[in-house]
Amino acid sequence: MLNTKLILIDGITGSGKSTTAQFLANQIEENGINVKWYHEQETNHPLEYGEDVEVFGSQAERERFIGTIPKIWRQFVERVRQSEEVHIIESHLLQDTVRILFQNNLEEVIITDFVQEIEDIIKPLNPALIYFHQQDADRSIRRVWKRRGDVWKKWFIDSDIQTPYVKESGLTGEIGVIKLWSDYQTFTNQLFEKYQFNKLAVENSACEWDKYRQQILNFLELNSVVENRDLTLEEKKRYCGTYKEQEGKLECTVKLLDSNLVCDLIWPNIRILPVKTGDRRLFYLESFPVFIKFKENEEGCIKMLSLSGKRKNLEGKKMFKL
Repeated sequence: MLNTKLILIDGITGSGKSTTAQFLANQIEENGINVKWYHEQETNHPLEYGEDVEVFGSQAERERFIGTIPKIWRQFVERVRQSEEVHIIESHLLQDTVRILFQNNLEEVIITDFVQEIEDIIKPLNPALIYFHQQDADRSIRRVWKRRGDVWKKWFIDSDIQTPYVKESGLTGEIGVIKLWSDYQTFTNQLFEKYQFNKLAVENSACEWDKYRQQILNFLELNSVVENRDLTLEEKKRYCGTYKEQEGKLECTVKLLDSNLVCDLIWPNIRILPVKTGDRRLFYLESFPVFIKFKENEEGCIKMLSLSGKRKNLEGKKMFKL
């Protein structure tokens, strides 16, 4: 494998960062290498800022963000240097930091100085960056909206239209948000060209994921390993149904879609994949650090599922089949 202790995966929202990070974590582990994947939204993320900041309310808040993020990176780098694992980080190099500065209309020199500081901090880990981009950001964002559903789309737009970048563009609604992400991607394309460490850019508009994954494995000098065990159609049908908490509002429907097991646990039609070895009733949620364990009753029928992992608000939840 490429000599690195830090793999960074970035790109605009919905570009495949989490799915790729999870895939790589599995591949690296199957190659006999210790690895740790940090999902962007997992609990106790070592690079989490601590506040949900999209718009700076004051000059002091802006300066605090710019001053704190490098300190968090320094602490993380020191921890990684002392570990024996390869660490996979998604979104925190660009989307969760540079994007915040960009959408708050900070001067370009301030952002580029910030980027250079982070690059200098992580340099001892010999980082490798995988950067996803699309020729048509408008089309890409709209595809993500359709994929994740109207509730997620509304949350996304309502958040972004409050940013100074959209407000000062003179545009509103979907058009203003699309402009923000399109211009942000143009900016990060330029930043990518300036990075001085191992890097791979993948234009993934065609969604040819087998091809992209092989490119990434070649870049990281990794052997491809078959990731999941196969289930028969009858096995998959056993798990289908609607599950609900006895006390609480959480509900989940498991169904077959194009012969794949999927559920609507976070947004519609997320694939449920079987863990390669061990308990045949143990699965994981594609793109998320969430494990699903189905349980049978005495007659051998699936009657409940339990959730584990590091996804906020899901750890330890149990749901029963209706």
